[in-house]
Amino acid sequence: THILPDHLLTAGNYKFHIGIFDNKTHSITKEEIFTINKEFHIYENLWFILYTIGIAMLVIAWFTWFITSSIQSKHLKNKQKEIEIIKEHVKFANETILAIANTVEARDKSTGKHSYRVAGYSVLIAKELGFSEEQLEILKKTGLLHDIGKIGVPDSILNKPSKLTDEEYSIMKKHVEIGGNILKDLTIIPNVAEGATFHHERFDGSGYPKGLKGEEIPLNARIIGLADAFDAMTANRIYRKALEMDFVIEELKKCSGTQFDPKLVGILLKLIENKKLNITKTFSESTIK
Repeated sequence: THILPDHLLTAGNYKFHIGIFDNKTHSITKEEIFTINKEFHIYENLWFILYTIGIAMLVIAWFTWFITSSIQSKHLKNKQKEIEIIKEHVKFANETILAIANTVEARDKSTGKHSYRVAGYSVLIAKELGFSEEQLEILKKTGLLHDIGKIGVPDSILNKPSKLTDEEYSIMKKHVEIGGNILKDLTIIPNVAEGATFHHERFDGSGYPKGLKGEEIPLNARIIGLADAFDAMTANRIYRKALEMDFVIEELKKCSGTQFDPKLVGILLKLIENKKLNITKTFSESTIK
């Protein structure tokens, strides 16, 4: 006897014919017929099965989306926190740089925002060279810190109202090495120590502290050196008034190829010609009160 499980039968009427077979007579001695009615269930429809599968797929898809979205949301929040932390670090670094620049300016009473102007002039020159925004920002910060070594120069020399003696000038020249040593471990600004160390090198090799020549001098230091000298000539100093612009232009031309990179001098002269440098502001800022 074989019994078919109920769940394998579809809905409908079924007749079961049961008989007793006699092996001796080879005949059926007794038989019965049973009628069974299997009721119809909704889940037996093909559309219901497909519908159920569809719902199951939607549920799985929703759970997958929910889990993925939760993970991404958490990841995004972590990234936003990291970005905020980085922004705070950058803000702190920028404020620290400005504080240092202000400290140098406060000590050197004769220059009046010299470092800010050098940074600004340097950026204007570098823009003409096609520097990227990141490179310009690095140059700006390097310019702001180029004279940090003056912290190590005595006030009697730094603010002397008359010409320095040879001995005093030798001490003053040490500010580039002092500045380089102060900045050498500052990694937040790439190669920032080069600006402080080499901005008094000369294109012909007669500068200090290393006597570097031409392109041996880092480009940022060449730009800052030119901007530094330009501001020194166009700003009021404790020992003299600002020089006339015609004289400054002649000096720039005369020192092109000797003290300064000729290409950079050409750019600076064009900036002066196009009136992109605010010399009136420089005069005002550097007036000794």
